[in-house]
This record gives sequence, structure tokens and C-alpha cells, in this order.
Amino acid sequence: MTRAAVATLVFLSMSLTVDLSIPRATASDQPFAPGSPFRSPLTPGAPVDPNSDAMIARASRTGGVAANLVAFGIPIYYADASTPRRTVVCTDTTWAPCAFDGYQVPIPDGARPNRGSDAAMVVVDEAARKTFEFWQAGHAGGQWTTSTGAVGNLDGSGWGRGATASAASRLGGVIRLAEIREGSIPHALALQSSNVCAGEFRSPAISTDGHSSRSDCLPEGARLRLDPTIDLDALALTRGERAVARAMQIYGGYIVDQGGAALSMSFELDPTAGNGSIGPTYEQAGFRWDYDDMPGVPWDRLQVLA
Repeated sequence: MTRAAVATLVFLSMSLTVDLSIPRATASDQPFAPGSPFRSPLTPGAPVDPNSDAMIARASRTGGVAANLVAFGIPIYYADASTPRRTVVCTDTTWAPCAFDGYQVPIPDGARPNRGSDAAMVVVDEAARKTFEFWQAGHAGGQWTTSTGAVGNLDGSGWGRGATASAASRLGGVIRLAEIREGSIPHALALQSSNVCAGEFRSPAISTDGHSSRSDCLPEGARLRLDPTIDLDALALTRGERAVARAMQIYGGYIVDQGGAALSMSFELDPTAGNGSIGPTYEQAGFRWDYDDMPGVPWDRLQVLA
């Protein structure tokens, strides 16, 4: 992120056998309200953006979508009453006051942000129904700092108070380790692109850090889906690819941030992964390495919704 700032699809005829039954989530295992954009399946007949073909041609030009598994994987920690509370200092209040002012932020011992330039991290306090989200977090000399942060509402929409440029929750849309193990992702996904529009965004985003002036740029807040007429059972997909592709058909994904790849996707960082490893959960699901482009999925058949 630069500083500047989710009904089954029924385009299918009755003769098609593509299974788009919706994975069911409960409030206890999915963040945000049931009506959140992240938890809402795509509506029947959702129109496609007139410029979708051009936007997807650009976004899929490398032939894949990068799976952010390690360097930009999202570390997610859980806090309870025993978790140490700490003062967090924001080092950049250019765009907004420090979201952590007035809070003693629960941060477990041993917590660490990811090692990518985002240095992102999320702490979930289920008792308080809050998320504490960090961008460019650091810990030195016993003091936690972050360039910017956000305190989100676990019972809210997942938008408007997040530590991403679009104001989406940093937790929102992240593919969780448990979801990969179960083969079911019951929510929309968090996407990033290097071709994000400058000065343009769509609801539910409320801001953008895009800088592209190209006519095929993707606005933050734009919702993408995988063509629902694709029969995933006819494709040679890994278990992980199948779960991701199915979620993209049913729920789609939102552009939430500027990124370094033509198109990328957020995953939870596996805390059990050793150096040079993506971790056993991802390996067993068929992922090969950080930024795996999931080549079995026909990404050129993505669609941008209007």
C-alpha cells in the first residue's frame, strides 16, 4: 500500500452442472456482519462493466494471480484477557490522526508483522469485538510503532475503518489457513493490483492510493468475479486453486489496495512455516511457493462488475 491512502450466481441454465452452492459461514468463524460486502454472495444478474475486457486483459497479462503467502501474507493474532496491552505510536499522521490514540493495544508476545514492505499485522480481540490493524509496524526497544493503523469493528461491514488504502479492513477478504484446509472459502477475497486508478474508487471503498491514468485501470472497491459458467470440475486444479476459484465465482473479490503485481490476492501467513517455506497447509493444498500464480485457473476469464 502506498501512503495516499462479496445468492448463488444464477447466470447458469438449468442444464449446467457447475456446483455453485454457497459455503455457509457462521458469525463465530467469519468476521463482520452477515450483510457485509465481504460475506455477501454475488447477486443474480450482476452486470459486467463495459470496460471489463480491457481491464482484465491488463490485469491477467502475466497469466496468473499472485498468491501472497509469505512476504505479504497477513499475520493474524488473537488476543484475550491475558494478552499484554501496549502503547503503539503512529509515525505518520499526515492523512489522519493515530487510530491507536487512547488505546492500550493487545499484542501477543512474539507477534511480528510480515516482512514485505507493508509490514502488516492484525490482532483480533473477539471479546471486545475489535480488530487492531497495522501498516508498517515495528518493534524495537520494547516500543511498538506503526506508520498508520486502524481499529475495526468485528460486527461491522469490514469497510471504512481499515488499514488499507481503500479503507477495507486488513482482515477482510484474507484467505485463512482453516479455509484452505477445509477447501471452502465463504467470503469475497482481497485483491491488489499495480494498475489501480488514480483518484477514482467505487463503493464500498472510500479512498484510493492508485496512481494509474490508463484507460484499463482498476478502481479500488471494484468487484471482480471468475466467469460463473466455467465448470471447475472439468479443470485440472489443485485443491487450493479449486477453493480460490470457487470463491471467486460465488463471492468474487474486491480491489482493496495498490500492489506490485498485475493482480494479487491476500492469504493468512502460516506461523508454522520455516525459513524458505510457505508452510504445510499451503503445500498440501498444492501451492508451490510465495507468489504462486495458481496457473490452473483461467484468470483471463475474470470479469469486472459494474
